[in-house]
Amino acid sequence: MLGEGLVIVLIGMGTVFLFLAVLVIIMYGFRFFIRFLPVENRSPSPETARGRDATPEEIAAAVAAIRKFKNK
Repeated sequence: MLGEGLVIVLIGMGTVFLFLAVLVIIMYGFRFFIRFLPVENRSPSPETARGRDATPEEIAAAVAAIRKFKNK
């Protein structure tokens, strides 16, 4: 009885280990193929990001509007 339980435990642990090994192999395979896909650069370059920054005057106007709204 103890031997049968040990065999079942070893088969179960082997199955789980094999499943996890297959998942790791799939992840590395996807990483290999993703290298060759055309991916857009999501981070803006400093030249294009300069036009989107808020000026101190805009920030001050927003803060004043929020404070006025809170006082109502």
